[in-house]
Amino acid sequence: GGGGVPKRINDSQWRIMQRYYKDQHSVEGYLYLALRAPTDKWNGFYTGYVFPIVDNLIRQFLLFGDVDPDRVHAMGYSHGGYGAFAIGPTMADRFGSVHSSAAAPTGGLTFAENLRNTRFTYMIGERDTAHGRQSRCLSFDQQITKLRGDMKDAFPVTLEFIKNHGHGGLPDRDKIKDMYPHVRKVSPTRLSWRPTYVKGHFWLRVPDAGGGQTIEAVRDGNKFKITTAEKTPVVDLMLDSRIVDFSREVTVVCNGKERVHEIKPALSTYCSTLIGRGDPMLAAPAWVRVVVE
Repeated sequence: GGGGVPKRINDSQWRIMQRYYKDQHSVEGYLYLALRAPTDKWNGFYTGYVFPIVDNLIRQFLLFGDVDPDRVHAMGYSHGGYGAFAIGPTMADRFGSVHSSAAAPTGGLTFAENLRNTRFTYMIGERDTAHGRQSRCLSFDQQITKLRGDMKDAFPVTLEFIKNHGHGGLPDRDKIKDMYPHVRKVSPTRLSWRPTYVKGHFWLRVPDAGGGQTIEAVRDGNKFKITTAEKTPVVDLMLDSRIVDFSREVTVVCNGKERVHEIKPALSTYCSTLIGRGDPMLAAPAWVRVVVE
């Protein structure tokens, strides 16, 4: 809650969110952390400085909080819901699931393509029309439907449209129970990615994010097919034994041009990527740099 109001109001909303979601005694142990927006501005949860903060927070909990990296979830209501709409798609490879309530996607931050492999739900009230929230949620649902097409195993994104409700009082206080079973899939066979503020997305990496880059990647055994936009100069493939057979060469077809690479895993590479990603499940003992021509 909050955003764009004095500090005392944002602090009050933060205290409410510390107890808003109901404890779920029917599931195994979990840690719940209520985040306070770093600033009191209207976009405190959905601007560029938020993503490295969240990345570092996850890193600290993996190191010192006994947290399973494949079972990290993000959720938020109103101001926090806007944050979920920004953080979830931007950092889609960090979460088992993401939920947003009483909020809407933000242009330039919420890219539906990034949610091909990440569970994402969002709840909006029928009468929650301020700031275009309802219409933007319905438009996002149409985007997802178009992207999904006839595929049954892609874009696990669901709009929860609540009749006769406005901005407050949505039935989401038991969402922890709904989200808890979802586990991150770290090695999907197909990826869609529009890099903005982060440099990694599952087994893809770019040296510099932003600048209108788009990447489509499909893997089949040791063969990769990469399709990029003009503004994507370099793509790195982060490889481990879940993805490739290290005893064989790797073939990469990028925008129709084929290259063959010999790869050798190395502990030093795994350690350097572990430091970079801060997640043992996303680190890799080998990688291939694909220069887009």
